[in-house]
Amino acid sequence: MKPIILGLILFTVLAIGNGNLFAQNRKLSLKIEDGVLDRSLNRAPSSYSPALKKATPAVVAVTTQQVVRRLYPGGGSSPREELLRRFFGLPLLNNARVEEEMVPAGIGSGVIVSPEGHTITNAHVITDPRTGELVEEVTVQLSDKRQFQAKIIGFDRSTDVAVLKIEDDKPFPHVTLANSDHLEVGDIVFAAGNPLGIGMTVTMGIISATKKSELGVLDLEGSYENFIQTDAAINRGNSGGPLLDAVGRLIGINTAIISQTGASMGIGLAIPVNMVQKVLTDLVERGGVRRGFLGVELAPSSDGTGVIVTKIVPGSAADLAGFEPKDRIIKVDSQAVDSINQSRLAISQTAPGTKITIDVIRGGNKKTLFVTLDLMGGKNRISMPGVSLEELSVENRLRFQIPPTTKGVVVTKSTGNAETFKEGVVIVEINGFQVNSIQEVEEQIKSGINRFYVWYRNKYRFLAYRVP
Repeated sequence: MKPIILGLILFTVLAIGNGNLFAQNRKLSLKIEDGVLDRSLNRAPSSYSPALKKATPAVVAVTTQQVVRRLYPGGGSSPREELLRRFFGLPLLNNARVEEEMVPAGIGSGVIVSPEGHTITNAHVITDPRTGELVEEVTVQLSDKRQFQAKIIGFDRSTDVAVLKIEDDKPFPHVTLANSDHLEVGDIVFAAGNPLGIGMTVTMGIISATKKSELGVLDLEGSYENFIQTDAAINRGNSGGPLLDAVGRLIGINTAIISQTGASMGIGLAIPVNMVQKVLTDLVERGGVRRGFLGVELAPSSDGTGVIVTKIVPGSAADLAGFEPKDRIIKVDSQAVDSINQSRLAISQTAPGTKITIDVIRGGNKKTLFVTLDLMGGKNRISMPGVSLEELSVENRLRFQIPPTTKGVVVTKSTGNAETFKEGVVIVEINGFQVNSIQEVEEQIKSGINRFYVWYRNKYRFLAYRVP
């Protein structure tokens, strides 16, 4: 039987794209340790309780609620009649009414990473499984039973990371972040969280593999897979909880299992903390996830060494750096690459504007190209004919009644595309990527069919639009 890849929450649907809410201009108070574990054989402790006592107070349960609209038929009418009238946009009869109420949507885990209350969980924990939209309410419960209503700072579906914020007068317990690049197969790890809603639970295992990709766990266009694999028991409800090392430091965020039954079979997957940290910092300090962009299309090499450049985006960083078709990329900065996924990860984890070196094989000779990762040549990029866009300002929010929780760029004028992009439509994502500026729209839009995630009059929806 073919293994089934399952998410770890009461729902498993991951919506496409990225999102950001409640961005804050402030620095994060993260505690980070870059040191390597002591792996000497004569140092194995008889108990890991001291390490876990430091870390587990920062592990939280995350519960979500969603608004459900219920139809109550009036006297003399049946529920079926009222539903049909509502479906066709007709008024309800006989004092029928629609009422909204909050109902439980799911349960997961999380971990506090700063004394100010910044909390990491999975993006799929805070999205509705039916629509992919954000849930209405998120509650975080600490191990001491204190509960807080959390703000959603932002989320990034392409890595399945979400950032929440809880607030109190006193500092929160928080974990120390390790360097996940130092992990090795055989390292002891602990998965902590709220499996099946039973409360704080810790399981133990080892790292079974690192850099696991192309598994289809995040089967979304533009997603990034670079998982830590562990045999520590992970079950539904562990989603968003921490994977800890032997001294209690955060090394990953548990996100999925591979199973034929839906229960743990010893193949759990976690997002490396280095990837999580970049998303966290970008969302909190910059208001959105910023990834480097090279501007090439790639294909696997026939011998598995490096990746082949098949197309170069005009005006892009690659074009300005002198890339040529058939170049074989073998190294991005200091990281050797043997697959398209490795190349994408190396570029995406580097901030735009960073100067890096990329080694290529051209005509049998090694050549080093110097690249500034940025989206250059904006004037040559594809735009949306007939659609005028502006970044969200106080004036635009007031003009179109756009709430502060909605991020993106707003359509201020539309000619010829009014049915698709009415004035006041906010473009939140393009082809699964979050956009917060005109430049980011130009970066992500492509010739042909594009997939948009938009907000309009308090509703989110997906739509398709062809760019000539």
